[in-house]
Amino acid sequence: MSQICHHFETYYEAWSAQIGALCFLLTGHRADSRDVAFQTFLRLGGAKDPEIGEKDARMLLFGSAVRLCDDYYLKKLRKPHSRKTLELQNLPFPVTDAVCMLLRLPFKRRAALALSHFGFSLQEIAQLLHIRPDAAEKLTIDPQIPGWQEAIDSMAMTEDEAYILNDRIYERFAVRSVSVENFIHDARNAFDRALPFFALAVLALFALAIGYVRQG
Repeated sequence: MSQICHHFETYYEAWSAQIGALCFLLTGHRADSRDVAFQTFLRLGGAKDPEIGEKDARMLLFGSAVRLCDDYYLKKLRKPHSRKTLELQNLPFPVTDAVCMLLRLPFKRRAALALSHFGFSLQEIAQLLHIRPDAAEKLTIDPQIPGWQEAIDSMAMTEDEAYILNDRIYERFAVRSVSVENFIHDARNAFDRALPFFALAVLALFALAIGYVRQG
């Protein structure tokens, strides 16, 4: 088994429910949110410091969740899920008005509200979302959605989901080097993010070349 964070099980038990809720809130799809949660906990398991303390582990874990959900969000259609499509997922919680309204909010607004609800400070939220504290304060203003905190809590992983995910994580720990896999996954995501900018640069060079030929 590859080396993993020494307090992984303690951290998993403490935060798996919140990570499950955050990942669903940011993806809007139950199966995909479990996959993102899986990758998120691999980031913690492969932490450079196996003795990582609770505060740093929490920041690493929730920061990884937001980043991985953002990667997912960029790769998928950004059309908000309708109540009907949510109900077709057979979710383990009721699809309330609050759930639907939360999922229609912008990505960073959803993330900031969830992080604030989970007890992160404005400074920590700003760090996790890579924004200024004053921007974090604006994003965490009460959204005026009745029962929004309860709606976020309802999105948490069930005990069965958490148990299955935990087994899946340890199976991966047993057969692969988590730190290497995390590096490969991050490199792939970085390439995917850079690809549109690379394509635009090529188009710009192509346009310049055409202009140069015409002038000649």
